[in-house]
Amino acid sequence: MALLFFASSVPGDQLPGHFWDKLEHLLAYAVLGVLFLIPLAEARLSRVTVTTGAIAVLLSTLYGAFDEVHQAFTPDRSPDVRDLLADCLGATLGVAAILLVRMLVTRLRPSRAPRA
Repeated sequence: MALLFFASSVPGDQLPGHFWDKLEHLLAYAVLGVLFLIPLAEARLSRVTVTTGAIAVLLSTLYGAFDEVHQAFTPDRSPDVRDLLADCLGATLGVAAILLVRMLVTRLRPSRAPRA
């Protein structure tokens, strides 16, 4: 979050050349969504659920909204609802990837037979 805050503090006229802005948002917030998911699931893949995933996406999106408001106070920058949508989509895709990994691991892991 500190890195994202720092990046959004750079005045618009000082931004380096970059590839598509929305892709940058998507990738950064995919990572943020996963980073929020880690403590919510207590760093255990078995505790990753749709609920913890939804909370991680919500927190990431709220931070994205804060970041867009922050840009309103940065020279030559402005808030953009499309950036916020890219943030939300990125967080959703990041969390969905972890949910998919959990589902695959659960299906591939042999079930343990009850002990007699």
